[in-house]
Amino acid sequence: MTIDRRVSEPFMYIHFILIYPRKQNPIHIFMNGPVQDELTETLKPSVGTATAFVPGHITGFFKIHDASSNLLERGSTGAGFCITAGTVTTIELVEQDEHDVLVTYNGERIKAEITEMVVERVSELYGKRFSAKVEHDSELPIGVGYGASGAGALGTALAMNYILDSEMTPQVAAQYAHYAEVAKQGGLGDVIAQFTGGMEIRTRPGAPGIGEIDPFRCESPVSVVLAGSTGLETKSVLSNEGYRRRINERGSQLVGGMRDRPTCEQFIKASRDFAHFTGLMSDRIDAALSELDNANLKNSSMVMLGDSLFCLCSQSDVDRARNILTDYWMPEEMLVTTIANRGGGILH
Repeated sequence: MTIDRRVSEPFMYIHFILIYPRKQNPIHIFMNGPVQDELTETLKPSVGTATAFVPGHITGFFKIHDASSNLLERGSTGAGFCITAGTVTTIELVEQDEHDVLVTYNGERIKAEITEMVVERVSELYGKRFSAKVEHDSELPIGVGYGASGAGALGTALAMNYILDSEMTPQVAAQYAHYAEVAKQGGLGDVIAQFTGGMEIRTRPGAPGIGEIDPFRCESPVSVVLAGSTGLETKSVLSNEGYRRRINERGSQLVGGMRDRPTCEQFIKASRDFAHFTGLMSDRIDAALSELDNANLKNSSMVMLGDSLFCLCSQSDVDRARNILTDYWMPEEMLVTTIANRGGGILH
């Protein structure tokens, strides 16, 4: 696929519609010409509501790829998995003269720059202004490393796509979420993983449709025990030269090893190696992992990025894992979930 560099970034993903037509009468959107007329024809009524669900995402290790001037090509390589604990996003759009976005998270109003950017950029594409009410109902705590910002951004993009333009593919809509995540330094690889679902090796950085993923699986069904709290801020880690150097040095090696041996065991080994080498692991996580190892709950490692860890175990071992982790985290800071094999999508 070639990308016409003369076209500005915000409309780059429109080329996917032209290159990969899906129907007999695809929408042709050009930078010059009757853009608004064609967009208006595809719009549903000016008032609309839609709801999407997006799973959470856990990263075990990664490498930063942010040199490209095109934010859709930035991202991360690495490995992780999606969880069935996630975010239900409901968005209500009313067309009006002034642009206004109200975002709530579990009923509380928040300043959500990433969600707001998704709403603004999609609105700009259609030359419309909306009063947008976005409600995120989520099991994911913010700032703990469970992919909360990516889930909110992707759910918003998918729901807006459903309301405004059923002709736009979900993959193209998801690119708006990735763009906002990267622009606001909320994350690099969560959106493409959350769009895909399952356990993934991210082999090429970028947004859905640009980045590439290889799946891997654990041999038996697993439960996921998570324990964590805020600690590491993604933006501060990504801008710290010392962390960046160590992350990229080790992350590059581990991605190659994971591709050669795409197993659950290799994922845990690589994740532990990465956490120790980069210096991102806190004393609390280190001590908790040692106790889990002593209890033969060894499929555990640190969550990137947060003062958090994950433990993959059988359902019968969930209580043992929780009992160990209560020495380090409060009960309300723990979450028991499973692997989500499907990515985000519209509920209604």
